[in-house]
Amino acid sequence: MVRAIGFDDEGIARARTVGAEKFRRAPIGISYEVEYDTLTITMPNQVRVIIPRKWIGTLRTVPKAMMKSLRLGADHRSFDIDAYDIHISAFGLLRLAVLGEDPYARAGSSTSRAKVRAARRNGAKGGRPKKRVQR
Repeated sequence: MVRAIGFDDEGIARARTVGAEKFRRAPIGISYEVEYDTLTITMPNQVRVIIPRKWIGTLRTVPKAMMKSLRLGADHRSFDIDAYDIHISAFGLLRLAVLGEDPYARAGSSTSRAKVRAARRNGAKGGRPKKRVQR
């Protein structure tokens, strides 16, 4: 008999424990407040995080009438509007709302004329050199 690794009773119990831990910290609800044009995310400890819709670039073009169809994904890790095929990371949105934009994520994206010239010169030489492995 062939036995699949991880699919025994112990492996399944371990996976359920890990899954339960992840669900414990995941949002349990989301609602759209038309009057204020905001999203309200409810956490398991009943804390509510209110985020203006204009902060979320993906949702700016969605009509207010369609915002009522915003739902929490089955895995509690995303917010979805199926009609527009929009899926937003719940934890990413919460991180943005609470901590603001990540400065390290932006650091490499700055451009200047000197940076553009240097990139073109390096590209003409064949790009970034390969790492040399010492033997």
